[in-house]
Amino acid sequence: MIFKRIAALLLAAGSFGAAAAAPLVVLRAVPTVACITPRETLYEKRINATGTIEAQNVREVYLDTPVIAQAVNVSVGDYVRQDQVLAVIDADTTKSVLEQSIPASSLVSGMAAGAISQETADLAGLYSALQSSAFGTGLDLGSLQEVYEAAGGVPVEQNPYLYVPETITAPMDGVVTEVGIKSGVLSRTAKPVVTISDTGSFAAMVTVGESYISDVKVGDPAVITGTGFPGREYTGHVRKIAPVARKLTGGTAQETVVDVEIAIDDPDNDLKAGFTARAEIVTDTRRTMLTVPYEAVRQDENNVEYVYLAEGSRAVRRDIQTGVELLEGVEVTEGLGPSDVLLADASAAGKEGALVNLQRGERQDVL
Repeated sequence: MIFKRIAALLLAAGSFGAAAAAPLVVLRAVPTVACITPRETLYEKRINATGTIEAQNVREVYLDTPVIAQAVNVSVGDYVRQDQVLAVIDADTTKSVLEQSIPASSLVSGMAAGAISQETADLAGLYSALQSSAFGTGLDLGSLQEVYEAAGGVPVEQNPYLYVPETITAPMDGVVTEVGIKSGVLSRTAKPVVTISDTGSFAAMVTVGESYISDVKVGDPAVITGTGFPGREYTGHVRKIAPVARKLTGGTAQETVVDVEIAIDDPDNDLKAGFTARAEIVTDTRRTMLTVPYEAVRQDENNVEYVYLAEGSRAVRRDIQTGVELLEGVEVTEGLGPSDVLLADASAAGKEGALVNLQRGERQDVL
């Protein structure tokens, strides 16, 4: 009898202990979650474009007379000042070469129809071109002029090669980007002897896709980066937008683009003509939006996006519509207000109506 009473007491004590432990087990099963409120973010629409760095102020030095340089004082990449002597001309040798005499009738009569290009359509260009070829050895202008006139060329009343410059000087400050004259070689009148670019006039010539060009306006600010100047950023603004579009072929695809010129505010010597440029154009499309982190948004089997609001101690579903996707969050266009409290990680709730234990402390910002 005593044994039965002891057993009954033990059973009663065990039942009481299990009942007391049950709430603790349930409490431990409720997840602790962080809560947030949507963040108001100022959104700026940025359009990415690629292109090259180009100098807008370029001067090409042409000569009316083919000349032979005694000395060329510059090379590509040299910085020169206005009126600096770029080359010294051997005037005596130049005049002597121009006055040499050989029959030219066989030379011109042997040319096929259309052999004279546009750049050699005048007598000066033709003579300069021939002097640079195997045909022009010992060729004099007088004989060439007679045959040129007989062939229908524009007659020249006087010898245009009376003046031979003694030097070639720089027309402006800048960097030499091309040298077309060599010592001891007769130059050509159809091509520049020296080309100079103003480094202070560098601009980024980029292309913008037709889908985005309507958002770009003259004056929009831009940030320019490039592989040729790593770690550097240059600010600028849109200076020109081409009035027409064009087709741009890349690989197997073809894209319709519009050329855009971006003036660089403070160019320096780190920039070089021909460098690849990447531009980020900030349009004037600015607005305030509500954003939430990607972890706070879920999607059901019907592709409906939703979040979980924290109402009391339960997670309540709220359907939303999203808009612009940013780096660290997404815009919410419908379904949420700035004061709504939601779970920072929707997956922590498990399902709608689930019990949640809200993390104590201040609510966290989204971004």
